[in-house]
Amino acid sequence: MKRLTLILTALLISTFMLVACSDDKDEAKESDNNVVNEENNDGKDNEDAEKDDDSKDNDDLGKSTSEITTEDQLDLKLGDTGKFDTTLGTYEMTVESAELLEELDGVESEFDYLILINLSIKNTSDHDLDVEDLMYSMEVTKEIEKSGFGDQAHNFESVKELTGIIKPGEEISGQFITHMFESDEYYFRKMEGNVAGGSSNQVIWTIPADEAKSD
Repeated sequence: MKRLTLILTALLISTFMLVACSDDKDEAKESDNNVVNEENNDGKDNEDAEKDDDSKDNDDLGKSTSEITTEDQLDLKLGDTGKFDTTLGTYEMTVESAELLEELDGVESEFDYLILINLSIKNTSDHDLDVEDLMYSMEVTKEIEKSGFGDQAHNFESVKELTGIIKPGEEISGQFITHMFESDEYYFRKMEGNVAGGSSNQVIWTIPADEAKSD
């Protein structure tokens, strides 16, 4: 009888130990599952946050890009005023006169002539404009389908270079000059690359050679 009691006692102890181990395993498994779920949730939250940031960046980019609404002006003449609508701002430019020269300040043309253009710019934006940024994208060409030559005013002492800041509503006058081949007419315009890239409308002045040659 005593022996039977010992056997039953040993069986009960073994049973309790098995149940305890099973409970520990279940708790460990549940804990691991919770950790995995938290990691997955964190990853999802981080991914959503990144998407939100990307969306915000795209929205900001869209807001920084101005929509060009002013129509192109492709047939302006000397004395006409063109209206520019660009990502830098809006402004008006008047080409008052042009002159073909063989040399200026002791500098001869690298080609056939130097073309000197007198113009004025008025800031129609609600913020300051840097004139050099505006003039950097202007050129003269003798063939409308080909690229031309940019401003070289900084290379001539007597030329009134267009520089500085124009405040809203203010106007500035100056000169544009560059080397040019002989032609019956010339075109003063915004560089085609700027127009094709969507940063500006196109404005073109046609300058007949006989209106620019000195007497």
